[in-house]
Amino acid sequence: MITVHPHFSIFYHSDDQRKNIEELIEKIKDKKPYITFKTSGSTGAPKRIKHKKAALTSSARKTITYFQLTDKNSAALCLSVEHIAGAMMLIRSMVGGLTLHVLPTSTNTIDYIKSPIDFIAMVPMQLESCLTSDLGLKNIQLCSKILVGGAPITNSLNKALIDKKISAFHSYGMTETITHVAIKKIGFLGNDFYKTLEGISVEIIEECLCINYPEISDTPIETNDRIELIDQSSFRWLGRLDHVINSGGIKVSPEILENKLSDRINTPFIFAGIPDNRLGEKLVIILQENVEIEKSLNKDFFGSYVDRFEIPKSYCIIEHLEWNKNNKIDRIQTLKKAIKRGWEELL
Repeated sequence: MITVHPHFSIFYHSDDQRKNIEELIEKIKDKKPYITFKTSGSTGAPKRIKHKKAALTSSARKTITYFQLTDKNSAALCLSVEHIAGAMMLIRSMVGGLTLHVLPTSTNTIDYIKSPIDFIAMVPMQLESCLTSDLGLKNIQLCSKILVGGAPITNSLNKALIDKKISAFHSYGMTETITHVAIKKIGFLGNDFYKTLEGISVEIIEECLCINYPEISDTPIETNDRIELIDQSSFRWLGRLDHVINSGGIKVSPEILENKLSDRINTPFIFAGIPDNRLGEKLVIILQENVEIEKSLNKDFFGSYVDRFEIPKSYCIIEHLEWNKNNKIDRIQTLKKAIKRGWEELL
């Protein structure tokens, strides 16, 4: 059982999650030692993972300590509690005695904020939406500590935060680690590396990041993430090993390429690899329909911003990229859609 702080309170500004939240609160308060969560399925088939309530409490306390939250503070929930990120916002509030405001899980969730909020967690798409309107910008400035996770932060989003002098925190974590194990400051006065939370260390085993988190696992938690290790508590994220494209013996990370071009291509897009008899894998780009972008799709355009071997060989324009319920691009389904549509050679 998770001990609920007596000062915890909850206010619903939207009813779209009330049923799910009430069901989760019952699970939090019952005597079972575990709660089961499902992964987002962004890198494979969704699966269910059980976490001990003691570990959930420990994770909540690490976040409360890191952000220096007290029972006099407020929090906002605008993520689905069916997944670990949203569920942990509820659990942190219950453990820390925070006043929790439940907002819609939509991209314009920030419009519902009417008073200052001490702590909010959202995905990059929601944060980006805040910067596109006067109301969104006004309301996000009411939030003292903004935690962003679930997808990489693009250069364009980071630059927008800097321009607006907004500071935020980008999390590194997953369902297996009960959300974040490391945090990087982004936007105004940000930096370029993640720092682990107290009691957590990292190392590289067989090219990938491994996480030492004693409260969750007796052995290192293996990931498919490529990193630059600074020390046992600091690292730079380079991308996922299972996304790496091996084109003619040269390994290309799509996430790094996407970040390089994020403020140059004004439409959602991803890089991918498709089978090729000569290269093994051919680098391609898949873009969402945009008339202006189509006019600039040529080798000279890409050559202005990326290295020669990072220029895609072919492209495909589709009506829209596929997204999952966590507002992450579903790379597998998007690639399938592009393969069905067919490729155009880049000239």
